[in-house]
Amino acid sequence: MAYEQKVLDVSFPAAESLVNDQYRFVVLASTGVRRPDTAAEVSIGILQNAPAAGEAAVVRIFGVSKMVANAALGVGAFVKHEYVDAADAGKGEVNTAAPTYTRAMVVGAAGAENDLATVLLTSPFPAINDAVQGITAVATINTAGVATYTAANLVGGLILRDPAGAGREDVTPTAAQIVAAVAGAIVTSSFEFTIRNTADGDETITVTAGAGITLSGTMTIAQNNSKRFLAVVTNATAEAEAVTIYSLGTVVH
Repeated sequence: MAYEQKVLDVSFPAAESLVNDQYRFVVLASTGVRRPDTAAEVSIGILQNAPAAGEAAVVRIFGVSKMVANAALGVGAFVKHEYVDAADAGKGEVNTAAPTYTRAMVVGAAGAENDLATVLLTSPFPAINDAVQGITAVATINTAGVATYTAANLVGGLILRDPAGAGREDVTPTAAQIVAAVAGAIVTSSFEFTIRNTADGDETITVTAGAGITLSGTMTIAQNNSKRFLAVVTNATAEAEAVTIYSLGTVVH
């Protein structure tokens, strides 16, 4: 059975009706607390009551709390808030990108969705850019035509590109795809990648922009050259994602 132990509860105005949101995570806004608007927000804590709009919302900031689970949750799992849509948000879900957005650790399991788990609230963790890592996934692309790179190709760090007979105008992934590939992406999240032209003839690669991408600098890569790039997230908002890709320099082999 789920249990609780108060350490610190704080009252805020309910910025919207939260009558169906008891024991769910809420987010603090300028007008009070509300359901999360996206998965990429930091929860202030877990709602302890069920206030209508404008009423006092009691939020557990620290301590042990009951929490509505979005699925079966085991003891020891780190959790963050779930976001499905505007009307279905705030349940606790396992955080596969821990500690990004982690807000609690399960100390009493939940058997299924909508069961109450018992959680120990942690300090709020903001987004952490984990795209920069000590692991490189090399992508080899030999397309005889235009290649559209995937976000995994870029985040992997190294693309070996053979234009296969002619110069190619390859396309980056979309900004939305890149943002989705960077766990906990926020504005200023960034990573570097390299494209190496492995052509056996005088064939040039030209990088062109996918949707939401801004290119800065020289985007051509000659035979036996590698070019380094820096991708920077400039907007992480859903359906408005934007990324700028900068060329950083060329190495001749």
